[in-house]
Amino acid sequence: MSAEYAEEDLPEETIVINGRSWQREHFDTDGYQWVRELDDSEYDWDCSEVNLVGTDVPIQVVSLQHRGSQWYVEAAETAGPDYHRPGFTELIGSEYHTTVDEAEAAFDEVRSLVKRLS
Repeated sequence: MSAEYAEEDLPEETIVINGRSWQREHFDTDGYQWVRELDDSEYDWDCSEVNLVGTDVPIQVVSLQHRGSQWYVEAAETAGPDYHRPGFTELIGSEYHTTVDEAEAAFDEVRSLVKRLS
């Protein structure tokens, strides 16, 4: 089932906050993600210590997906060598995940997470 929303109501294709630039990518029928590369100062591990999966550099991602009748919004980042799955981009924590019924609330949550992580 496809969600009903106006594409122009989605958060911007490029969001810049505190000098950090997030780029929107459309990856599924009703799935989007805003991605930014982490600055070297934002992680304290050596990239050569892990095999990065699905990315060439450590990243943060805020994803937005419509599944069934709900919107899922979550934030993830590339895990370093001391984490359960080094090199994978995974959910930051339960406080970085929410489920809502309305598109506008989901879009607002994307903006909120991007701001929080910038």
